[in-house]
Amino acid sequence: MIFEELNGVLSECRSYLVASGSEAIIVDPLLPPVEEYLARLSALGLRLAYSADTHTHADHLSGTKELCRRTGARSAGAPRSVVERPLGDGDFLVLGDMRVLTWASPGHTADSLVFLLPGKLLAGDTLFIGATGRTDLPTGDAEAEWDSVQRLLTLPDDTEVWPGHDYNQQTFSTIGREKQTNKRLQMSHGDFVAVMREPRPSRPALLEQALAYNADPST
Repeated sequence: MIFEELNGVLSECRSYLVASGSEAIIVDPLLPPVEEYLARLSALGLRLAYSADTHTHADHLSGTKELCRRTGARSAGAPRSVVERPLGDGDFLVLGDMRVLTWASPGHTADSLVFLLPGKLLAGDTLFIGATGRTDLPTGDAEAEWDSVQRLLTLPDDTEVWPGHDYNQQTFSTIGREKQTNKRLQMSHGDFVAVMREPRPSRPALLEQALAYNADPST
């Protein structure tokens, strides 16, 4: 298996390249670096089979549509009304001899997903390193987030956690480490829901533009 994070320190958003054999998927691609993603695929001799988003992003324009136009790959994941291959709980994508399993993880958004690879969790915006995804944006739900996070904590402690965002130039964590150090995971149900329902002082700068672009099948 090939596994790479593609954006590095250039963005707090995380995009992942996963490949088995000659087939690849890019998860949560950004629109501006599409050329760089294509160059990386070419350098590795990979065919992009899927481009997938873990949820309808409200903070950036997804690169999935452009990647699929340029490569013939199939779009997958979210938003369901836009992608060729909507994914729900228990669905999977096949790459070479590997299955990429999907769990529904509503909370950050109603359509949030996570992807399970051998020994790794692509956690989207459900679970971060030291935090959890905000639930005060459109379709967010703090109660659903609690349930989704609790399900992720049933994974083996050595499962690597690769988040959809990182704000401190970290790379990954593990389920066990998050259980020990993530303060939100140590809260009671009531305290967690109350904290997640508190109004946030800021909203994503591209909120309206990102939602309009990412959810529009005609763009």
